[in-house]
Amino acid sequence: MSRSARCLGTSLRRIVSVHSASSVSSTRALLPGAREYGQTALKSRDERESPRGNAGTKPFRSRESRPPGQHNRAPRERARSHERHEGKDVEDTSDIARKEAQFQEYLNRLLSPLQFPPELAQRVLTHGSHYLARRGHNAGLSFLGRRVMSAYLLLFLQSSPNLSKMDDTEEIASNTLHTNLIGEHVGHTWGVGRAMVWQPSIRADSRSGDSPESLRSAGLYKVQGETVQAIMGAVYQQHGATAAHKIFHTRLLPLVLVKGGLPQAFHKEVQSISKRMGDSKDSVLEKQKTSKVERLTN
Repeated sequence: MSRSARCLGTSLRRIVSVHSASSVSSTRALLPGAREYGQTALKSRDERESPRGNAGTKPFRSRESRPPGQHNRAPRERARSHERHEGKDVEDTSDIARKEAQFQEYLNRLLSPLQFPPELAQRVLTHGSHYLARRGHNAGLSFLGRRVMSAYLLLFLQSSPNLSKMDDTEEIASNTLHTNLIGEHVGHTWGVGRAMVWQPSIRADSRSGDSPESLRSAGLYKVQGETVQAIMGAVYQQHGATAAHKIFHTRLLPLVLVKGGLPQAFHKEVQSISKRMGDSKDSVLEKQKTSKVERLTN
């Protein structure tokens, strides 16, 4: 390498080193000023915001500054409230267990030899208006039961030789399986009013006697009808279509051979089918038959 080239390289290295040293020193010189500026800005912001932040804040009171006994009041109240709720829960649990056993015993006796678990029996016999409905009510089973009953009745009508061309099967089914009619006749015979739980739409002291009109206005027949539908839905769900079909023809359809129910032309056929499939007037239903006036509340 020539001497001139070496001199040029040495000069360049000196220039770079001097520039780097000056940059570092300038940066170090700037850092304290930047730090000082930032600290000043933060301090001024805190001073501006501190009055606003403390304006809505209540002063802290130590336990010693409170009136005597004040700091112990809330725990005692919470403890008493907990004891009240705990006692109510225990009472509710025992009451629910007792009612579930009653529900199960009723269904097992009514539809013997069919058996039902207590949870299902509780759903079947609990109307949505009652406080036990929070554990399950019979609306879903009632919907299923209506469809099951309607299907079986339409199958019966379509296969009946007594059906004329002028008959409207949909209208016949609607009248025969009307919820109030089912509740008044089937629910009365099955003793549903004594087993189910519900909340009447009117108070007992405001009813004008125990006439059918008064009971109908209180909603008893409708609720009993929905419970009968729920029973049929539970039978279909728990024991299958064969059991539900037999109960429909032996224990339900013969009870709606009344005015406003199934037309007279089909009565003899219904009685014949019921006798062939099994007697509808068995000991179970006779034991469950209740007086005309059902108890409205349990």
